[in-house]
Amino acid sequence: MVKGNNNNKFGGNSSNQRVENMKFDYPYNFVRIEEKVEREAIDKGDFSGKIICTLTNKSPIFFPESKGNENYTNHSREMFYKKDGKYIIPASSLKGSFRSVLEAISNSCLINIKDSEFDRRLPMKKYNNKNIGIIKTLPTKVTPGVIVLADIARIDKKLVNNYSEGFYTLKVSNKIKNYKIQLNNIKNPEDYAIKNLNELDSNLKKLIKANPNSIIKTIEDFEAVTSRQQMEAILWISPDINTKKTQKILFPSSLQNRTIKYSYEEFENLLFFINKMNKDSNNYYIHELKIGDAIIFQTNNKNEAINLAFSEIPRIKYKNALKDMIHKELTPCETFEKACYACRIFGMTGNNNEDKKEEDKDKISLQGRVFFKDATIDKEKANIQPRPILIKSLGEPHPTLTGFYLENGTYDDKTKIRGRKFYWHHKDKLNRDYSSFKSSITPAKEEKHNSSIQFMNYGNEFNFEVSFKNLKEDELGLLLLTLELENGMLHKFGKGKALGFGSSEVKITKLLLQSKNKYESFESSYIESEDKKKFIDIFKNKFNLENRKQWADLKIIMGQSNKLDFSKSPFPELEKNRHINTLNWFTEMKKIYEGNFKLPKIQDYK
Repeated sequence: MVKGNNNNKFGGNSSNQRVENMKFDYPYNFVRIEEKVEREAIDKGDFSGKIICTLTNKSPIFFPESKGNENYTNHSREMFYKKDGKYIIPASSLKGSFRSVLEAISNSCLINIKDSEFDRRLPMKKYNNKNIGIIKTLPTKVTPGVIVLADIARIDKKLVNNYSEGFYTLKVSNKIKNYKIQLNNIKNPEDYAIKNLNELDSNLKKLIKANPNSIIKTIEDFEAVTSRQQMEAILWISPDINTKKTQKILFPSSLQNRTIKYSYEEFENLLFFINKMNKDSNNYYIHELKIGDAIIFQTNNKNEAINLAFSEIPRIKYKNALKDMIHKELTPCETFEKACYACRIFGMTGNNNEDKKEEDKDKISLQGRVFFKDATIDKEKANIQPRPILIKSLGEPHPTLTGFYLENGTYDDKTKIRGRKFYWHHKDKLNRDYSSFKSSITPAKEEKHNSSIQFMNYGNEFNFEVSFKNLKEDELGLLLLTLELENGMLHKFGKGKALGFGSSEVKITKLLLQSKNKYESFESSYIESEDKKKFIDIFKNKFNLENRKQWADLKIIMGQSNKLDFSKSPFPELEKNRHINTLNWFTEMKKIYEGNFKLPKIQDYK
């Protein structure tokens, strides 16, 4: 739900108001990060032992089986993870979730920041003055590559439907020049499709006879164009879409200065997209850039080719990677001399990159000093859905939403990330039966992008255990605070956090400290401690926690009581053309705020 003072159809601010004044309910937000990370020597502490815990889910919770999930017509059906007669929350998932919370509380390093690079769709109005050409040479780090400018003719896609996607060398007559078109300033390029074609293959004449009403009107026209094979051309068969009517034929440009250079940097940017497309799709038709490939591009003021693409509506890589958006102080710990709280407690691998000497690589790996066991509940005690239930898409990270993920600007600018991502708890789903909020998380039908999952209803009590060794007082206090939090604060576990799933209360039932008497038996070597609060207070006082901005944010976003309303839908939605979805909402908000609308800060919801 969007909130504001004006009565526009979104309930928010009008377009002439400050974007910062706009409030809307979105399932996640970002906990602020301080630029200074407090690092200390990795010293051996005096405290080892075990922490016995319960985990009670206050909203539906789901952890999928690691194997054996069934798929029907690309719709995923997943069962809750079970093993040896028990339902399981894997220890690895617990460790990852608790580490994220501990990192946020203690303002530890950003260990999961990767060299991720992002891209954006370049609007048609900004991708004007396009050129098209054929790759003549590939660049090196010292020598630019060369593109030969080309002219275009278009061919009805039905006439070449026996060709798979790719680039094909052809011989054509000079008459093809009569049918060239320009990429620029053509409102309807499909209207300029070529009506006389070069010889494509031996089956083309049969194809023409079978389609007398196609663009080629007569065999005589065809033979007139292909009777003399005077120059080479490239037939470009690009991915088909429903609205697409033609494919392209490229032939040497009639311009005198027919070549243009492109840099190694532009070449690398293009390879980024080729690799990305191959990663996202198993059948993308381009695996590498080769001599003879067709290419679309713009030129800069030096008449160099930039923004190379295989599409007339291309995606452009941002200048900066995610790692460029964080302060140097926040980069992962990589020495034994000093480390942040999270790396001292959970361990670290450091900056194990290719530049380090082989003998030094192992020296920056530090084993953690906390060890989690699976959280379990007997199958007979579990309150679980008997079969998978259809739910809306579980959602994916979208770091290219720069107004959400960055403080200002885009990845082309000198800016910073907003913080660490956390999900709000949904009040309407806490301690409520699934039937009371079913309509807000159930889609109209099964589709590829949604799923059916066997989730647990609220109120299940899991048991798990955490072992620790050689922690100092403040480190143990931080671990205890991370596990149990404060009254009114809940954790989030498992899949479906954006839908309100996974809200859980963790309680420490026993704190067992290892006795220092080495002559005691194993069974009697643990002593139950009543000093939980003492250890927590030691950390709080040493770290000055109550005056930390990240703790103020965490108490709000992890609090089970908040001012957000997800009762109608986990994401903002808008109806358009009889379809209600989040994409319509984003499209309209970008239009109103000219693409510059921002996610409110956590403190805006106090």
